[in-house]
Amino acid sequence: MSEQCGFCGAVYWKEEKNTAHKYTKCCHDGKVQLPAFPDAPELLKVLLTENSPDAKNYRQRIREYNSAFAFASMGAQIKPPRGTGPYCYRLHGQVYHRVSPLYASDQHKESYGQLYIFDSSEATEKRLSNNQNCLQHVFEKLDFMLREINPFAQSYLQMHRLVQEHPTTSVKMVFLEDKNLDMRRYNAPTLCTEVAAIFVGDNGEPPANRDICVYPVGNTCQSISPLNQCCDPMTYPLLSPRFECSWNTGMEHVEERRTAKRTRVTQLQCYIYRLSQRNGFSILHNS
Repeated sequence: MSEQCGFCGAVYWKEEKNTAHKYTKCCHDGKVQLPAFPDAPELLKVLLTENSPDAKNYRQRIREYNSAFAFASMGAQIKPPRGTGPYCYRLHGQVYHRVSPLYASDQHKESYGQLYIFDSSEATEKRLSNNQNCLQHVFEKLDFMLREINPFAQSYLQMHRLVQEHPTTSVKMVFLEDKNLDMRRYNAPTLCTEVAAIFVGDNGEPPANRDICVYPVGNTCQSISPLNQCCDPMTYPLLSPRFECSWNTGMEHVEERRTAKRTRVTQLQCYIYRLSQRNGFSILHNS
């Protein structure tokens, strides 16, 4: 790729220019400007680029590894096309994401965010029992990494500790649609992390429709709105290990290049920007 966007640095093949001889798909001619991802954790760089047995196993089983560490599940009706052609991942109907209560019920095994309340060795055993083609020591390294840098992992553990400290009091954890907690809707939370507010007691208004509320126990999983900025990072933690900036409804076009009618970044524009190839290492493009 020899050509480059003058606004965001995305690289192109020469023939990808439009009829105006510009390269605009990446950032819509400078309207979209998102913060660059921070440097990837060294562990992920090694697993995504080296040729060691561990790295090869990780890349071969990357979807299994990601699912094992996800905080939310993704569901859809998968309908592969008929015939003998190459594999095609085709979804039929609605795609939905769900998050479970903090503790598993007696009828279900612990999974997703519930695993982060256990110590690392016990959580690794539980993940390995469902993913026997993955490697135990890779699980252990990834678990240590996420507990150190991932705010969702830290939030689940903090909620567990508060439940243990207040066993007879209502505790709930809210992952907000907007990072900025609206204190007019709630009394002051007992504890705040980078992505969540944890409340002890029944004070405060119920969460808004697009907020994610995790309770200690329950028989059902809660659906996550696709408009919630936590949806992708909770579903794909190994693509976004630090909860890097995800799309949200408040993203705006660059002021000097926006139009009067359209001022906000759409979900499609955000994904196109992130999927555009740029120089330097990218977890997304190497996964």
